[in-house]
Amino acid sequence: MFYDNIYKICNEKGTTPTTVLKELGFSSGNVSKWKKGSVPNVDIAYQIAQHLGVSMDYLVTGQETHDSALIVSGLDPEWIEIITHIPNDKQEMCKDFLRTHMVIPEKYADRKRG
Repeated sequence: MFYDNIYKICNEKGTTPTTVLKELGFSSGNVSKWKKGSVPNVDIAYQIAQHLGVSMDYLVTGQETHDSALIVSGLDPEWIEIITHIPNDKQEMCKDFLRTHMVIPEKYADRKRG
């Protein structure tokens, strides 16, 4: 049930569904509807997921599903787990940090970086 999922996620993040809705500018009356089994429309669910830093899958189903292309690519599932939980406002900083720690393949080593 959607309410159980959002309640659990909010609890993990130290907030409440009502607080999240207020922060996003939505009516807190939605929480009562969700308790009765209703679900939000996709736009609201997406904004909630973004705000909480979770995937839509996790918000709606309570389970994280991994894109098959990522799994096929051989990425370590722990990396996928870490990356998918980086808050939006911290993603660029994390990318920059990781770029500074990349090993540059030899064939590119003599190219000047701009």
